[in-house]
Amino acid sequence: ARISTSSAFFLDGFVLACWVTRIPAIQERLQLSNATLGLTLLMMSLGALLTMPLVGKLVVRYGSNIVLAISIVSFGFTLPLPSLASDAVSLGASLALFGCGFGAMNVAANAQAVTVENLIGRPIMGSFHAIFSMGGMIGAFASGYLASQAVTPMWHFSAVAICVVACSPPIHRYLIPDRDIEHEHANSEIIDSTAQPSHPTRKPLLLLGAIAFCVMMTEGAMADWTAAYLRQVSGVANGIDALGFAAFSTTMTLGRFASDKAKLYFGQIKLVQLGGVLSAVGLLVSMLFTSAAIAILGFALVGAGVAAQVPTVFSAAGKCRGVPPAVAIATVSSTGYFGFLCGPPLIGFLAEGISLRWALILVCGASILVIFLAKKMPSAIQPSTATTPVHPLTNTKETRHV
Repeated sequence: ARISTSSAFFLDGFVLACWVTRIPAIQERLQLSNATLGLTLLMMSLGALLTMPLVGKLVVRYGSNIVLAISIVSFGFTLPLPSLASDAVSLGASLALFGCGFGAMNVAANAQAVTVENLIGRPIMGSFHAIFSMGGMIGAFASGYLASQAVTPMWHFSAVAICVVACSPPIHRYLIPDRDIEHEHANSEIIDSTAQPSHPTRKPLLLLGAIAFCVMMTEGAMADWTAAYLRQVSGVANGIDALGFAAFSTTMTLGRFASDKAKLYFGQIKLVQLGGVLSAVGLLVSMLFTSAAIAILGFALVGAGVAAQVPTVFSAAGKCRGVPPAVAIATVSSTGYFGFLCGPPLIGFLAEGISLRWALILVCGASILVIFLAKKMPSAIQPSTATTPVHPLTNTKETRHV
């Protein structure tokens, strides 16, 4: 089950990387301005945000294993659509459908990851997100190679779509059915949430949600604009522009694999602040020194900075006072994904006025803001308490001796 879930996370990152690294080619073919491109990217955001709540309900009703298998197929089928667009309108419509697939797969994969984590009995969520980043890294390198060989986005996306759809049945075979567990958790969370006053938890969730928004907005900006930045600002050749996102994904992947030990060494507050410093420095380096090598180095620093921030913030959300952990994490993660999806369009609109080079000041400011917001994280959480885990398959409580 862990291997199957990890495979789903890998495919999620790989498919997303295939799209983001070919954005400059599609922008050039359709002759789109940065503002128009930003508007089409906004359609992808809207598609994902509208889909996520619906998919959450489907997971509760049918189980994350079934929804994830269907989501893999839908995400794969929608990948070739942007390459078939003939103008900005058709590109926006195709990206809306692609965003629906992205949002569905993210919700279903994370829900299945929670089930697998409960079954194994120790924290492994960070490894799933690291594998997502690994998928992005490998997808970026592969896409850059195909672009350098003059493979068109249509053939590239179609080949990837066939492979992704073919992976769905073997992945689904080993996923854990969790429909009954989701129903029980949903009912217990409703009861618990009605027993607790809402106002004491509002401020901590807003704080953690704001941090997640800023961090994942930076991730989204790196995903959608690094290739275009290297093409427009650094003047690199076709295929080389994918190295920016590849460098970002590489350092983020390595950082996430090391995030658990780093958290023990630095503590969660300093770890989040250190990430903000690295991200801000990396973005400033990329803006001030526009040569391709230095810009790629800056993007690598950003990847190292954001690597541990999201898992740390999600962990803090699970310790918020007066709210069930699942509810708190869902709230904060939804806010974070909103930043991931709406950040790139904002960059596009800003780039139209002050150039893409200086538009990165937006995410640089967000990284600096995280440094100050993280100082208030201790007031948002409480010490973790021992809990009796519920076995995902037998639905019975396990006895553990520490």
